[in-house]
Amino acid sequence: MKTWIFQGNPDEYDIDGYLASRPGRLSWLVTRYASEVAVGDRVYLWRNQGQQHAIAGVVAEAIITAPTEMRGEDLEGIPFWHTQGARRNEPQPRALLRLVRVANTREVLRRNWCAEDPILSDLPNLRMQAGTNYKIPSQQALRLEALWGRTGQDWTRNEAVAGLWAYAQTYGQEVSKLPGSPVSNVALLIGRAVTGVYAKVMNFRSLDPRATGDGMSGASETDRSVWQEFYDQHASSLHLDFLQTEFARVWGSEAEANTVSPALSAAAELVQVEAQRLESKELADLLAKYAAQRAEAAGTVQTSDRPSGQSLGRPSTRMLYTRAYDRDPLVIAIARKRANHRCEVVNCGHPSFQTIGGLAYTEVHHIIPLSEGGDDIIENVACLCAGHHREVHLGQQAQSLTEYLKSIRGGPKSPHMLPS
Repeated sequence: MKTWIFQGNPDEYDIDGYLASRPGRLSWLVTRYASEVAVGDRVYLWRNQGQQHAIAGVVAEAIITAPTEMRGEDLEGIPFWHTQGARRNEPQPRALLRLVRVANTREVLRRNWCAEDPILSDLPNLRMQAGTNYKIPSQQALRLEALWGRTGQDWTRNEAVAGLWAYAQTYGQEVSKLPGSPVSNVALLIGRAVTGVYAKVMNFRSLDPRATGDGMSGASETDRSVWQEFYDQHASSLHLDFLQTEFARVWGSEAEANTVSPALSAAAELVQVEAQRLESKELADLLAKYAAQRAEAAGTVQTSDRPSGQSLGRPSTRMLYTRAYDRDPLVIAIARKRANHRCEVVNCGHPSFQTIGGLAYTEVHHIIPLSEGGDDIIENVACLCAGHHREVHLGQQAQSLTEYLKSIRGGPKSPHMLPS
């Protein structure tokens, strides 16, 4: 599978409004590489700055669901055009996409961060800004994936340890962001922007009573906790040996560092975040978007456009340290709302808890696992409490639970099902 950047001009099109409407699927003009854009390819949607000085950078992630063909503009998208004329209505080469995630303001992967990144500084759309579609080399695709997964997310304790390690390496020196510097190396290691690691180093400088230069306010509680963990107030020094040992334990040797590792844990987490945002909409609205998404795919994606035997509901995969699946957040949102955020196992007695949003905590389970060829569709998912979700994977009643879940989704009944 290939990775692309599809670029939009906010002066011509209200890309923010369009994405905020969470369309069931998007159509996007493909002026270059039309024959290479394939079903399952990953796309990062890039918003240019425009005359309103919008924050330029990656604002959404999507998956190609239908190859480039001559199509008119999507009906859901027409109202968001600022410009009039033939371009928005006449058939043009367009591919169809399914949204995976839309960034909020904090999560936008900014252009200037990419421009100063040791790997992304020569992204094709930074070198040649006039195009619409750009093919991204594999190394840059991995770096984009890592940054996209962490941008806007709070720093973890282990990331703060890496930031403190970079601070210790630059203590008493001018802090450089150039390639090969401790700041740049840590950024690549943990999947953060170089600017973000630099700011973290400055946060630690502000916490260091020994520092003579100006730091940056804004250190988090995690930063303060990590500082206290490694700073000896009585000796007025950092426990450098302890810090080095912990840095190596958590992150491994720099020789082993790559930009893939942070993306694995972030990918699943961010799909859940997008699903939660979708849940603010009515179930009927979500079902309508899902139906349009499925109907469009069924009507336009021919067998020759995808690998032999691949279902329309089969998610694409990406290889990190293990295989990760690109789950559809729309399916997750529908499954939870359909079950009213309750476990779908009859007479469930497992204890539950309320999420920050005030809803019962549940998880969405694929009845036929994706790893065994199951489809990422609403007919193959069930809403479960955490206890039953573990049991259906690890418990003695796993087979009975699976048969029961198949039955409530309209599958064949089995005499060995759990009682209903």
